Amino acid sequence: DPLLAEEVIPKLITDDINALITLLPSHQEIKAAVFALNKDSAPGPDGFGAFFYHQYWETIKNDVFNAVLEFFSTSWILPGYNSNIIALLPKTSNATSIDQYRPIAMANFKFKVISKIIADSC
Repeated sequence: DPLLAEEVIPKLITDDINALITLLPSHQEIKAAVFALNKDSAPGPDGFGAFFYHQYWETIKNDVFNAVLEFFSTSWILPGYNSNIIALLPKTSNATSIDQYRPIAMANFKFKVISKIIADSC
């Protein structure tokens, strides 16, 4: 019964706040997320890192806008966007045990942008 659910589950977010937090990100927000990410970080599984996105922004910005907005409007993400490559970097020159390695995850850049937008809106 829907009425019972409304009685038992408190409504913590007003309709105005819900409308605000479900807005699609603007082109300015997407661009800000792209340029806030470290351009010197390692590229992800797709081979493209922040440096590429920063360097060629004017050429690729519409594709980035479309991909990010598609996720926020449909909740669908291309297969592989949230794929990561985990690499172990040795902390010492003669690493022999797992505690002598530092794991890093190399994520797809567009997924990093989407994650940054979500994190910044919370």
